[in-house]
Amino acid sequence: MSAEDLVVCLGFAGFHGDRFVEQLAALDGVEPVVLPIDPGADWSRTDQSIPHEEPPPWGIQCASERRDALERMHVFVALQSPANLATHAPRLRWIQGIGAGVEQFVQPGISKDRVVVTNAAGVSAASMAEWTIGRLLQVWKRFREADDLQRRRAYERTYGRTFAGSTIGVVGLGHIGRAVSERARAFGCRVIGLKRSARPGDRSEHADELFPPERLHELLAASDAVVVSAPATPETRHLIDAEALAAMKPNAVLVNVARGSLLDEAALATCMREQGIAAAILDVFDPEPLPEDSPLWDLPGVYISAHSSVSVDRYMDDVFEIVLENVERYRAGEPLRNLVDMGALGFEAPS
Repeated sequence: MSAEDLVVCLGFAGFHGDRFVEQLAALDGVEPVVLPIDPGADWSRTDQSIPHEEPPPWGIQCASERRDALERMHVFVALQSPANLATHAPRLRWIQGIGAGVEQFVQPGISKDRVVVTNAAGVSAASMAEWTIGRLLQVWKRFREADDLQRRRAYERTYGRTFAGSTIGVVGLGHIGRAVSERARAFGCRVIGLKRSARPGDRSEHADELFPPERLHELLAASDAVVVSAPATPETRHLIDAEALAAMKPNAVLVNVARGSLLDEAALATCMREQGIAAAILDVFDPEPLPEDSPLWDLPGVYISAHSSVSVDRYMDDVFEIVLENVERYRAGEPLRNLVDMGALGFEAPS
C-alpha cells in the first residue's frame, strides 16, 4: 500500500468477515484494517453508549494488534469507542457510526473541529417502525393475555381496542419517527409530532400537528400512545421524567426506541406501580444490559426487549453500502452522506 492510502479501520466485529474487507480493499487508494477481538470473546453485551477501556476485556490477547490499528487509521467504522480515542488514534479524521446514535463518540474527547462524524440514520427506520406498530398491536389487541389463556387452556374472550382513530404522539420526527408516522397513518391514526427545530406555526408532512419542544407535555396529554424516537443529547436526558409521565393519559402507552437516557426509569417504575399509564414498551435502557435487579422486569404492563427493535436480516449489508459510498465520497472530496452536526445536537467536544 502507498503512503497516500486511506486507512479504514473496521471497528465493528460484524464487519470483520472477508466479504466486507474485500469490498473495501477493492476501492482505489483504500487500505482496510480490522480492529480485532479475542477468539470467542463476547463483546455484544456491553453498553455501547459508554466508551470502553483500551484494550477492552474482549481484546486483551490482541492488544498490540488493536493498538497498531488505532494508531494507523484515518477512518473508524464503529458502533462503540475506546475511551481517550483522540490519544489512541492521532491520525483519525472521520468516524462512520453504524447506527443512528452518535453520543458515544463525543465522550472520548474527540474534537468536532478535527473529526467529522457520520451515521447510518435511516437504515433501521422501517424495521423499527414495524416493530413499534407490532408492539402497540400486541398491547391494544391484548395478545399477551390471549397467549396466557391458551397456555392455561382457558377459553375466554379478550376483546381489544380499535387502533384506527387513535392519536399517536411521536417525540422526534427523524427517520424512525417519520417511518412510525407513515405506518400509523396507514392504520387510520392521527399523528402529532414533536421536532426540536419546530417553531410556532410550522407544519410537517409527517404529522397532522407539529409541536415545538416547549409543548411536550401538551403533546403527551393528547396522545393515546407516545413513541420516543429522538436522539440522545445533553438536552434530551430524562426528557420523559415524572412530570412528563404525569401529563400522559391514564390509559396511554409509552414506547421508547430511542435511547435509555431519554427516560427516567425510576420515575417510570413509580408511575407503573401507581397505574399512572397503561403500558410501557421498552427496547432501550440506561444502562444496558438492564440490571437483573431492576424493578421494571416484574411490573405488570411493562414490555421489555433487549435493544432489538431493528431487524438485522439485511441491516449489515445496508449499512455497509453507506460505508462504501462515503469512503468513495471522502476520497473524492465530496460531501459525506449522513453528516452529523454535533454542535447542533448540543454536544460540546474539546477543540
